[in-house]
Amino acid sequence: MEKPVTDKNEITYYKSKICPKCIPASRFLKKLKEDYPGVKVNEVEILFHMKAVKEAGIHSIPVIEVAGKRFYKAPSREEFLPLIGIKA
Repeated sequence: MEKPVTDKNEITYYKSKICPKCIPASRFLKKLKEDYPGVKVNEVEILFHMKAVKEAGIHSIPVIEVAGKRFYKAPSREEFLPLIGIKA
């Protein structure tokens, strides 16, 4: 198992507990953290952090942000893993 590069490619996940569209993205990130324990995901619950959400320019959820790229749904592992320094 390769060690992910998370210091420069930190993952930010904008979500809400009441968002049904967030369920697949949450499952994706949970599995990712299980498979690669060094992966760090900063979860932002939009209901409690509206100022940060507005400053980030988030207009819909879910949003998974890494390496300057935003995903608006659960991405494929093949396209996501290289962004955190892991060969797919």
